[in-house]
Amino acid sequence: LEVGDIVVGVEGRLNPAFTELFEVIDSLVGRQVSLRVFSHGEFKTVTVGVMDLYDITPSQFLCIGGAILHNLSLQLCFYSSARITGVYIAWSGCGFFLNSDIGHRKVIQAVNGVSTPDLPTLMGVLQHVGRDDPIVVKVIDHRDPRDEAVFVTRVPPLCFPGQVFTRSKVTGFWSRESFMGMSRLGDTVPALGNGFEQPAISDSAISEAAVDAAVGLAQSIEYAVVSISSNSACPASGQYNLTETGNGFIVCKQRGIVLCSTRLVRNPTSILSITFLGLVRVSATLAFVHPLYPVAFLKYNPVRLHTADNDVDRQLVELDLSSLGNVAAANARLVVGSRGTVLMGKANGGLEVVPTSVSGRRQLSTNTCSACLDQRFYNTEVFSLSPEPDSSAGDLGVVCDTASHIHGLWVRLPCCYHDRTKKNYVGLDMLLLLPALESLRASDVSPDVVRVLDVEFKRLTLETAKVLGVGYSHIRELAQASPVQRGVFMVCNILRKRQPDIVSLEVGDVVLKVGDKRAWHMDDLACLRDSGDAVLTVVRNGKEILLTVPTTSLAGKHTRRVIYWAGMFIQEPHLTALEQASCPWLNVFSSVLIAGSPIDRELNGVNFFITEIDGRPIVTLDDVANVAREIKSPDIESFNSSVASGQRLRGGKIPGRFVKVSLVKLTGEKKIVSLHTHDLYNPAWQIHRGPLISDDWVWEKL
Repeated sequence: LEVGDIVVGVEGRLNPAFTELFEVIDSLVGRQVSLRVFSHGEFKTVTVGVMDLYDITPSQFLCIGGAILHNLSLQLCFYSSARITGVYIAWSGCGFFLNSDIGHRKVIQAVNGVSTPDLPTLMGVLQHVGRDDPIVVKVIDHRDPRDEAVFVTRVPPLCFPGQVFTRSKVTGFWSRESFMGMSRLGDTVPALGNGFEQPAISDSAISEAAVDAAVGLAQSIEYAVVSISSNSACPASGQYNLTETGNGFIVCKQRGIVLCSTRLVRNPTSILSITFLGLVRVSATLAFVHPLYPVAFLKYNPVRLHTADNDVDRQLVELDLSSLGNVAAANARLVVGSRGTVLMGKANGGLEVVPTSVSGRRQLSTNTCSACLDQRFYNTEVFSLSPEPDSSAGDLGVVCDTASHIHGLWVRLPCCYHDRTKKNYVGLDMLLLLPALESLRASDVSPDVVRVLDVEFKRLTLETAKVLGVGYSHIRELAQASPVQRGVFMVCNILRKRQPDIVSLEVGDVVLKVGDKRAWHMDDLACLRDSGDAVLTVVRNGKEILLTVPTTSLAGKHTRRVIYWAGMFIQEPHLTALEQASCPWLNVFSSVLIAGSPIDRELNGVNFFITEIDGRPIVTLDDVANVAREIKSPDIESFNSSVASGQRLRGGKIPGRFVKVSLVKLTGEKKIVSLHTHDLYNPAWQIHRGPLISDDWVWEKL
């Protein structure tokens, strides 16, 4: 049956009255009933089962290891548009789901690869599991069956014996009996079935073939691992002087392109160097910081490796990503439960090999520190692994499938410098980085492959999508699709505000299509390829409408020029500043203030846009440089020489002048401050780099 079907007959009786219909149904409880319905413009006969009212609520509970499990009830099924079965985790307790982040309100679909459509089947599986044996559990969210996760757990050593509570349909009372499953020691986990692969739990659970494949792969990419060090040239993009070390991978040997975590280049003015095989160290430049994902590309000159006294260049290899071009986009993503290997690079070279499995997929969302305006990540789908590599390893690793093909990255997220102790890692599909990599292989100009809608999306449950007005046909296609392929997404936050007269998306809009293409995946909305405006099919206020909205190119948003003047480090606004600003159309931004400088005494470290200096409009960085040159005191050199020669011991006026600066804070508040430039102690200067990815930073006095 489908929503909108009209029942015209039951068990051969046409046009039954309402009471007659239910009398027939009541007489067939536990059996099948034949209905004649009018559906999609035609008459047809369907057969459905008649459930007992006792089955609306569970009639049996299993209490084990501090957890409470029961069959999925009819009320919970109403949350989903899909037909789902399984065992519901009513309470996760404090022990059964040890070392996992899966709580209650999930539905167990399989245990150790065996499907568990109901509680008796689950108890039968658990009868064959020893107390100390690992248990591989596959679950879904009952509110959204596409939200899958796989994790490994054990019964805690100290817990109450298992109990089964069963309600009698005759008397309505509950009975209790002991559950003897998971009590024996030394039992082995049964072989997996139903196409569900068991995550690697211990060395004994890994086949020799898998180990040999992992070792062979490690040997093939060992010479693609490089060590990276970075030192900031000056404060920029909300970041102060930083020194970082980590690892990366060569992704294009001919062009000299290296992939690394953005943790190493949080300050875009970083002076970079790359060490190959622990022998040869060369300088590098920042080629491209991906505005959506926590990775960056570095550029080095391969010619510098061609020296007479070593053969390092001949030994180096690049990551083999050719397999990604031979598979469809959906198949290039690692699905939940898929088995593979992580090859984690180390900062000092070498690899750590960890057999693992994909335990879940989720949407990455990080917060921004208001003090340092670090890059935040959104509209990105990532995956988690079980087990994870040792957190003491490097910043970047590659995730391979069982055929030794590279499908993903295991990357360390950058953390705010106020808390440098955190080490958070996520899995990222390698497929997402191919457009940027192909552009870097073909051109010396920074890639223009990312256009965005300036909004943040949230993946919806099917229940919420229906409430917001998404059509039934769209919902049905979603429910029947693989979780890694399809979803429905709603605008939950406006990242960069536009001028009031520009048509734009609103919070609550559900985007169904981009042009003629269905927006099945987060990447379809997060990273647009076509320039110009985007034609979107949107559900707004329960109605489906067409919107033509502008898109924003994120090419050139990376800092390539910084001016220091009057204690301010001035640049074009970086992405995080644009997201937080109420007026992102302004182009000159003070990202860092020097403590004790003239401007710091007035504003105490607040970031702001500059609109006017000494009565002169400021629209671009060239305007700032011109003003700094023009108002500079001509007496600097004479004053400095007289002080150095001892002629000026006391008295005299320090070179500089008072100027008024008009500014706009990130909140939109406007303010005018007066400051003294102190040209001797705070001379103006700038650093800048050219448009090519190989261009280095150049210092210049203003």
